[in-house]
Amino acid sequence: MKIYDAELPLILASRGLQPRLPDDFPNLMAEIETEEDLGNKFMRMFFVLQSCGMDEFAQEIQNKAFEHRNVFRLLSPSNPVIRLLAIVGPGNMADNAPLDFVLFNQHVQLDFFYVTGEADVWDQIPDHDVAILGLSESTKNIPLLQEIESKRASWPRPFLNNSAGVIRCARDKLTELLKEIPNLVQAHNRRVPYECVREQKLPFLIRPIDTHAGDGFAKIENADSLDAYLTENPSKTYYLSDYIDCSKEDGLFRKFRVALIDKKPYVCHLAISSDWIVHYISARMDLSVEKRSEEETFFKEFDSVFLKKHGQCFAEIAERIDLDYVVLDCAESRDGELVLFEADNAAWIHDIDSPDVYPYKSATMNFAFSAFTTMLKNRVKTANECT
Repeated sequence: MKIYDAELPLILASRGLQPRLPDDFPNLMAEIETEEDLGNKFMRMFFVLQSCGMDEFAQEIQNKAFEHRNVFRLLSPSNPVIRLLAIVGPGNMADNAPLDFVLFNQHVQLDFFYVTGEADVWDQIPDHDVAILGLSESTKNIPLLQEIESKRASWPRPFLNNSAGVIRCARDKLTELLKEIPNLVQAHNRRVPYECVREQKLPFLIRPIDTHAGDGFAKIENADSLDAYLTENPSKTYYLSDYIDCSKEDGLFRKFRVALIDKKPYVCHLAISSDWIVHYISARMDLSVEKRSEEETFFKEFDSVFLKKHGQCFAEIAERIDLDYVVLDCAESRDGELVLFEADNAAWIHDIDSPDVYPYKSATMNFAFSAFTTMLKNRVKTANECT
């Protein structure tokens, strides 16, 4: 493994493209057409296509980029306070932590180093101050996570996150890992092969393995709906889990996202929906002053009220998962206990919501982003003191 000084041109990744898409799609593609560096050309195209939801085509284009190089610069401030190398793998935002959103205004240089399964990718590593594992848990990513872990022990710079912790975030493993934490409720996720699904006791929640963002996620209450679901969502294996009613007296459901940064909790959003499957976008928080007001209050009282109640739960979760950076999706049960739905080191936290509609969000998100940068600086400082 040889460290080299990498002079990489900046490419517009998802966060940089956000203000220009979808309206400026034709001009972006015209700009990419003039790119002479083929690796950059294809990777730039990948990020545009991914941002437009064309995932299958985007993946084909990304594979073409890997024929030319495996390192790309996503953020390039003029005087970076830290140079971060994210170790990632082929795939989209479900596979790799979108750290360009976290570090967009943090004066941090961000390079993505893609581990493609080829042995020679490890021959040369671009110089950096600190590295982080940004690849998430999935069936297809397990071999790459194991390969990365074999390199981490002898890594020449501080290295955040670890493959064992990422693998522990699998829904079924997380259930086992975090059981018996006082005042924590989980949905008892378990892997069930297709041929055994009909043997399970109804009702239950179901989703195909390796899906995210609610894709294929459903509540099954009778045999007919199960037959229809299995026909529409074919898979060799599914996650099944219990349904936990997290609705409040007003009949609405609430789900909040919390980032554990250096094992400390930072609130990122509260989504309020009439649907039991709660997602921030589909909840249409932008259309409700009341919902946004509640989210603002939640932000303000997160440390003094919410963490006073659930802080010990978060501390225990952080210690058991044992990652430097991971994102949790949670709720409260009707009895007021903390409910954990999932943990994912590649979950999306961002600051792209309109400041006119969400004037309270920027400060909250910058607080979390600054904590991330501080974590990077502290790891570099500690490493330098030990040498």
